[in-house]
Amino acid sequence: MADSGRSLTRTRRLFASSLVVCCFVPLAIASCSSGDAVNTSTTTGGTATTGAGAGNGGAGNGGTGNGGAGSGGAGATGGTGGAGGTGGSSTSSTGPGGSGGGPAAKVVRLLAIGDTGEGNEAQHAVADRMSEKCEKVGGCDAVLVNGDNFYDNGVASVDDPQWAEKFEQPYDRPHLEGVPFYAVLGNHDHGPTSSGNKQAQIDYASLPLGSGPGMRSSEKWHMPAAWYDVTIGHVHLFALDTVDFLNGTQKNDMSTRVKNSKATWKIVFGHHPRFTSGEHFWDNNLLGIAGMFAFQKAIYCGTDMFMAGHDHNLEFIDRGRDGDCPGTHFVVSGAGAKTRDTFDFVPTDEKQLYFADGFEGFAYLEFDGPKLSFEFIDRNGAVVFSKTMTK
Repeated sequence: MADSGRSLTRTRRLFASSLVVCCFVPLAIASCSSGDAVNTSTTTGGTATTGAGAGNGGAGNGGTGNGGAGSGGAGATGGTGGAGGTGGSSTSSTGPGGSGGGPAAKVVRLLAIGDTGEGNEAQHAVADRMSEKCEKVGGCDAVLVNGDNFYDNGVASVDDPQWAEKFEQPYDRPHLEGVPFYAVLGNHDHGPTSSGNKQAQIDYASLPLGSGPGMRSSEKWHMPAAWYDVTIGHVHLFALDTVDFLNGTQKNDMSTRVKNSKATWKIVFGHHPRFTSGEHFWDNNLLGIAGMFAFQKAIYCGTDMFMAGHDHNLEFIDRGRDGDCPGTHFVVSGAGAKTRDTFDFVPTDEKQLYFADGFEGFAYLEFDGPKLSFEFIDRNGAVVFSKTMTK
């Protein structure tokens, strides 16, 4: 009877997901066809070049509030088209010089989490393990946040109390201090099925430090625009707004950035996965039919990895899954605060190397020259999957 009950619950969730997609797709297409319904006010920042480790170079130009160099780097590159409205382009400012003039360190260490916006015990437990991992390896350079940053409907403003409950407090950990969290938007943050304020998540990154209204308690949060890119040493990160997949400007802009990159490692991350064995398999395919897969492929093709969340599990899919982009690995890291059982009738991906939906966790990526060491780590600190890739 228990199995029967779970199957019935999963069937209901699938039906509900299908209804959401059926609502989303016509709305998205209507936005595209209406000409000005997809608001793309320009938000331009400076290109980031953050060296990993001491002895980094001088500063570059950064977007307002996001410029400036921590460890000699400049602010992240803002993508064209932030949130709706009539806002024009952001002003640019020059960051201060870096500390020293030696070459950037060869090792870049990243964490990746997704679907975190709960403020619950599980999110705090995962944050503890993240901090412990960074202590163990001698420090981390950044955290990738794969969307659905605030459940259930994003934030209303930069002063929304959810900023403290669901971001600042969970990640107030000793070895996460000073580590930038590069975030992207998910379907719970904005879009046809969310009442969230997209621009508030962008604007929060430029608030001054403090404890009053219009201030933030740490400098962790980074989202210079709805889509953007940032370079950390020899690793180039490309952040997408997959909710806005019908935006041709985003697709053209980000695919050009990928093609022009000379970095050793190129990592694309966004909320919706391209391939998944999780519960969202079916509605994700409906979004793909509506154009999301073509949008993603135009950008991730030629990169080393496409990282996503959306499904509340951990999954690693080997390269070769997309025959047109044979060098791209596909990763889902969406178990940063909760998990969700997968439907029994969702097919296992043909190139799947690892899958788990029974516990929360995160991904760890260490880039040492031409070598990438990848791990999934659970909420108890156990390494449940590891893989080494070499260029």
